[in-house]
Amino acid sequence: MRLILTEDVPSLGSLGDTVEVKDGYGRNYLIPQGKALQAGNRASKELQHRLHHLQKLREGKIALAHEQAAKIKDLQLEVVRKAGPGGRLFGSVTNRDLMNLLNEHGYEFDRRALVLLSPIRNVGSHEFSVRVHTEVKAALTVKVIGEFDKKASDEQETSATEEGSTDQEAPESEAAGDSESSEKEPTAETEEVQTDNAEESVLPNSA
Repeated sequence: MRLILTEDVPSLGSLGDTVEVKDGYGRNYLIPQGKALQAGNRASKELQHRLHHLQKLREGKIALAHEQAAKIKDLQLEVVRKAGPGGRLFGSVTNRDLMNLLNEHGYEFDRRALVLLSPIRNVGSHEFSVRVHTEVKAALTVKVIGEFDKKASDEQETSATEEGSTDQEAPESEAAGDSESSEKEPTAETEEVQTDNAEESVLPNSA
C-alpha cells in the first residue's frame, strides 16, 4: 500500500515522503501510530490541507537541522582512553561513546544517527558524521588522547637501555680478548732471541 509519512521513519523515509509498504506494516503500525497517512484520495480537501501542513513542517525541520549541524561542527570533541606506548588503545571508541560525548555537550542523537566507518583503535584525530536529519548531515572530528600505561612505558625504556649497554660492552670484551692474545703469542723477534741464546749455551768453552 502507498502511504505518506507524517514524520521521519528510520530506514523508510522522511516526513512528507510517499512510500510503498506492506499492508500489515502500514495498517497495524504506521497508520495507528500516526506516522503515516494513506495516499488514496489526494483530491480530498482534508488530505490536501494535511499535506500542505506536512510540507511546512518538513521545511521547518530541515531548516532547524541545518542550524544544528552548523553548531555541532564547531564542537571541540575530545575523549581520553588508555593506550600503549605505540598509541594503540586498550579497547576502542564506538558510535555509542560518541553519542554520549555529544550528550555531554547538550546534543541528543540516537546512536544510529552517528556514522562511524569502524571503531577507533588509535590515538589521534578521527572523522565521523551525524545524520541530523534524513537530508542533513554534519561532518565532525573527535580527538582521541592516549592515557599511556606508565609501567609498560618504563619497561620499554629499561629494555632499550639494557640493549644499549650490551652493545657497548661487546667491543670492550673483544678488545680485552685481543690484548690477552697479544701477550700470549710470541713475536718473531722474541723467537730469534730465544734461538740465539740456545745456540750460545750449546757451544763448548774455548778453554
